Amino acid sequence: MSAQHDYVLKIKNIYNELNPTEKKIADYLLNNIEEVFTLSIQELAEKTGVSEAAWVRFCKLLGYSGLKDFKKAYVMNGLAREKSETGEEEQLYTDIKGYASVESIIDNVSLLNGRAISDTQKILDADSVKKAIDALSKARKILFLGVGASGLVAQDAAYKFIRIGKNAVAPTDFHMQLTHAYLLGKEDVAVIISYSGRTKEMIECLEIAKELECRVISITKYGKNPIASKADITLFISTPEIEKRSGAMGSRIAQLTVIDILFTGVANKEYENVKDLLTRTARYVMNHII
Repeated sequence: MSAQHDYVLKIKNIYNELNPTEKKIADYLLNNIEEVFTLSIQELAEKTGVSEAAWVRFCKLLGYSGLKDFKKAYVMNGLAREKSETGEEEQLYTDIKGYASVESIIDNVSLLNGRAISDTQKILDADSVKKAIDALSKARKILFLGVGASGLVAQDAAYKFIRIGKNAVAPTDFHMQLTHAYLLGKEDVAVIISYSGRTKEMIECLEIAKELECRVISITKYGKNPIASKADITLFISTPEIEKRSGAMGSRIAQLTVIDILFTGVANKEYENVKDLLTRTARYVMNHII
């Protein structure tokens, strides 16, 4: 299944943020996909009670150039609505409930985290990842920013990039984040990590970075949000819908996966230069293992 063309997953991620017109189109695509191929855009507009232009805009929202492009992608990638063999809708996961055993906790949390990685893989755009890798590779300085659980991901990212000789930082204190943001320049890159894409502190840092003409990479959940809309390069994650959330469990795993992809991409791009650094840093760390 193509990472760029999983329309069901994309619609589910943005559904609650859609306006009434967009929801009509989304509902039709989710429930009547086979009819989409037998009807013209004029007929679809008439059936759903929305304009042809609205259909085109919605297809673009999902990453296609229009309805024809959507149909082509569906056929080429063999997409189908996500249902179980019994025809039931996919399971709604939860990270907290009255589990009967530790084995159940192990199974459910593992399944949730596995789905977060799998769903993120489906919607990650390879072209955007390549642009991000190129930008990070050329950056004079990389500022990783996040708060809460996303802040921990930022620290993990900085640690990884330092290992390959990059000037990377991930301050945890907001005042220090602002200070580092104000020191950014055109040759630097800011990576802003925020699951919601609506964290006030991160929006403020982003606006400072843009003001200073620094390139910004965002890592947020799929859909419309203030951070992704202003970033130069947008990378999206997706996690399964769950009934209760004790903290950023699946989203943290998805964010870490994206960071690992970027790190591996940059290290691979500069392999001849970084292989000795990786070997050297690994050796020094090993010296402290009893």
